[in-house]
This record gives sequence, C-alpha cells and structure tokens, in this order.
Amino acid sequence: MYSIGEIVVHKREGLAKIVGDKTMMDKKYFLLTLLRGNGETIYVPFDSCDDIIRPVMSVENADNILRLMKNLSFEFNINTKQRRDDFKKRIVSGNIEDIVYLVRQLHDFNNSSSLPEKLKFGQMDFYLLEKARDYLFDELALAYNIERSLIDNFIENRISTL
Repeated sequence: MYSIGEIVVHKREGLAKIVGDKTMMDKKYFLLTLLRGNGETIYVPFDSCDDIIRPVMSVENADNILRLMKNLSFEFNINTKQRRDDFKKRIVSGNIEDIVYLVRQLHDFNNSSSLPEKLKFGQMDFYLLEKARDYLFDELALAYNIERSLIDNFIENRISTL
C-alpha cells in the first residue's frame, strides 16, 4: 500500500506526490498532487489504485528500461493518422514499455540522417513524444537520484555502459 508523502507514478499523468486521503460517500481516495504542470490534485480510489498508480522504479528496473531503450529500433509509419493513433494509444496505456518505445522514436527521429523523405512529424507527434520523454526522464531522474536537468547526459552515458 502507499503512504502519504510518497512519490508515485500516475500511469497517465507522470510523477505525483500522495498528499493525503479522503473519504467521500463511503469510498476512500488518495489525494495526489502532480509534480509537473500546475500541481493539479487527482483523486485515486483506494480499491483501484494499482490500476492507476505505481511505485517509482528502482535503479535495477531503470537499468532494464535503458537496456530496452538501447535495443529498440526506429519504426516509421508515414501514415500520419495511424502513427498518431498509435502514439496516443501508447501514451495513455500507462505501460512503461510503451513510453520507452515513444521516447526511442523521438530520439531516433531527431538523430537519424536516413529517414524516408515522406516521413513528416507534425506538432501533435512531437507533443506526444515529448510528453512521453518527460514522463520517463522525470521518473529516471528520481530513480537514479539525479537532478532532472542532468538526466539526459546521464542516460546517454548509462546506456553506453549497459
């Protein structure tokens, strides 16, 4: 079970802090404050909290995530609607492997010199991919106990040693 003061991952919103609990109409809720954005408060029912939040990953899990990221390859879909639908589905899934997939797509798109000419990422593509990157890198910074502003370089170095 989770405790007040604990930082958790909200599967659709990213890092959040449990700031309290509340009972409404005989149902108990955790009160979470999002650590990104405007600090919105979210109510998470006790009885379904494991479907909505999870603990922050350990260093061992973070290393496994970076290994996964290292071994993924860029998959391009020139059909804009299909690609965006896939990106949206992955980001709302709450599945860490889906988030890693999106982050790797952004990395490869930004760093590849051999992309198909027809492949054009639009503003929504970048919004979704950057949101996934923020979710993942925020959590990795916490897992590795690294200042968020340093996590990009840390990840590059860590991946090369794994």
